[in-house]
Amino acid sequence: MSVTIQNLLSIDLFKDAKIAAGISGLDNKIGRINFIDCPFPDDIRNSGLINKGDLFINSFYIAGDDEDMLFDFINAYIDCKCSGTFIITEYIKKLPQKIEDLCNMHNFPVVFIDPDIPYAEIIKTTMEMILSDKSETIFEMKIERILSNNVSKKTIIDTAHEIIKNFRNNYVSLYVSSDDFSGVKKQMSVATIKNINAIEPVTYKKGIFLIINFDRLSLLPSYIEQSESILKNFFSRYNIGISNTFNEVECFNICLRQSLLSYEISKILEGNTVYYKDISLYKILYPLKNSDVLIDFYSDVIEPLTKDVSNDKNELINTIEAYLNCDGDFKKTAALINQHENTVRYRISKAKRLLNLENNNFKFIEQVSIALKIKNILRL
Repeated sequence: MSVTIQNLLSIDLFKDAKIAAGISGLDNKIGRINFIDCPFPDDIRNSGLINKGDLFINSFYIAGDDEDMLFDFINAYIDCKCSGTFIITEYIKKLPQKIEDLCNMHNFPVVFIDPDIPYAEIIKTTMEMILSDKSETIFEMKIERILSNNVSKKTIIDTAHEIIKNFRNNYVSLYVSSDDFSGVKKQMSVATIKNINAIEPVTYKKGIFLIINFDRLSLLPSYIEQSESILKNFFSRYNIGISNTFNEVECFNICLRQSLLSYEISKILEGNTVYYKDISLYKILYPLKNSDVLIDFYSDVIEPLTKDVSNDKNELINTIEAYLNCDGDFKKTAALINQHENTVRYRISKAKRLLNLENNNFKFIEQVSIALKIKNILRL
């Protein structure tokens, strides 16, 4: 993630800010904070004083009522691909129309800031966000490295200790993400979770790892509950994958992998929270999701069940799925799908016949169970 003008304006410090022009450029990325409140030379564009992504703070007192000078300032920023400018409204209360048009044309945001807000506070707040973003990027690269296949034990341990300064008896990883996991909500949720001493949040891709580091196993449910309680305050819907419990630092990458895989399965199963210990065969099947082997197996089992059906081609599949969910109980299955028990028995018997498994109930259960899990993974 990169810090944008929009991210910055979400901070309470800028709650009264007014967008004077260039509203379409609020997603411009901020590279650094800069300011110029003195005349600049004609070669300013090639001087190195202005860089791409600079966010400028100005009062433009030097320009005063000189619209041409103000235009030159703004035009230079645009030419150098700056992200935008914050104008302290002590001297300028309104943009001249030609400057407003220029900024709108080039998606260059001009934001009016109250003079009571000190320069130092604007710089401090912006730099904190930029540095936090860069730190997140560095950690993300390090996590990416230890999640790869060819990584040394030393690299894993060193990275683990960078994230968790003092490992306790046990640790668990949660991976969390949401469809509305925006920069602002993510930052606010991370900041809140950081107040829990036992949990270290680490941004990774479109979500966050929550590393819970604790002494007594009995405390883990409480920490997970606290995390979920915070997440509910920021996100209408989210998914969590939870790893097994580990106590050896060199297993840190395995712990992270488990929470990532559990998170992916939580999306497949449409469950809010999924534990690695509960995902059964998905542990084996999901890593093969791009393999032709899965599609071949799925086709071999499912296609015979969809061809010989007069009405609904999914009739047998839906019945089998209900049958498995009811642990092979015909009566419960009949109630679940609102059919007569004999109808369920007939359909299951027909499915076995179509798969040439009339006399092998165990193999039938095994094959259709795996095929339906593949169906979930492939979303077929």
